[in-house]
Amino acid sequence: MVSAERAYKDSSRRKRRVQEFNKSFELSGSGLQILKKLGADCTASEVARDLGCCKSNVTYWKNKLVDMEALRLQTVDAVKLYSLTPYGSKLLTGSESVFRGTVCVLEDYPVKYGIIESEKSHIDWQKLGQPRNWEKLGFKFGNLRVVKTSRSIIIHPGKLKGFDVDELEVTAGQIVERMRASLENRFGMVLSEEGTPLHKPIWQVFTPEAEEWARAGTVKVNGVGQLDKSPPDRRAHREYSQKQLAVDAVMAPVILANLEQKVDIIAENVGRLIGSVDRLSDVLGKLVQPQPDLRERPESEVPSYVT
Repeated sequence: MVSAERAYKDSSRRKRRVQEFNKSFELSGSGLQILKKLGADCTASEVARDLGCCKSNVTYWKNKLVDMEALRLQTVDAVKLYSLTPYGSKLLTGSESVFRGTVCVLEDYPVKYGIIESEKSHIDWQKLGQPRNWEKLGFKFGNLRVVKTSRSIIIHPGKLKGFDVDELEVTAGQIVERMRASLENRFGMVLSEEGTPLHKPIWQVFTPEAEEWARAGTVKVNGVGQLDKSPPDRRAHREYSQKQLAVDAVMAPVILANLEQKVDIIAENVGRLIGSVDRLSDVLGKLVQPQPDLRERPESEVPSYVT
């Protein structure tokens, strides 16, 4: 009994400290970006890769955000992932409203650059194969994969997770450009100015209803996308080959929430209008009530001033 009371008091003190800290806390730009990325199911390594910062910086903000109860730890297959708390949503929206972001994934979006001059510093290339009698080499630079053919360099940024379709596409371009600059500045390579994407971007959108739909089976529509639950993730999602369809799918919960809010406001206004109409009807009813005819009243009840 004593230990339970002590635990309750410790919990209450901790909550008070967190609340006092939250009132005086302002999240910086990098902290806000890290909060958004971690809240979108990214690991610390993925956040460091996406934002181009060191992992120690991500770890610092991650621990701070968990301590201030803006993030909640959830372990998936021994991988540490985090989800937004109501307070974390408040930090992202800047208001009391709930953050209704839908997690989307930009599939690996590789870009190919022509080789003008090969590297001058040693790169530990690994042989990936010998298709059609030419050698295919590759190496990993952090979380990035770089492939070298006889004439080109292909940079694979890997999967990117977030809440904003446009932001993910920009981030993929930034990651590729950072890797290209590293190959030129660090290893002495000279690459073509412009890169060529190997394929169009493919988007995955994870929603609760996708799990329900996947139970009935998966489907693919050419030129549009598919409902998929294949390895390695085995998580049901909608996959789109057109960017605008992915944007619409991500924004749907926000649009529906806004519509619900507008419908609630309209219903409240209609209720007030109905009440006003009822009160007006009562007043008008009293004004138009028929007055009694004095000629039909007994002579004793007729006032003396009536002749």
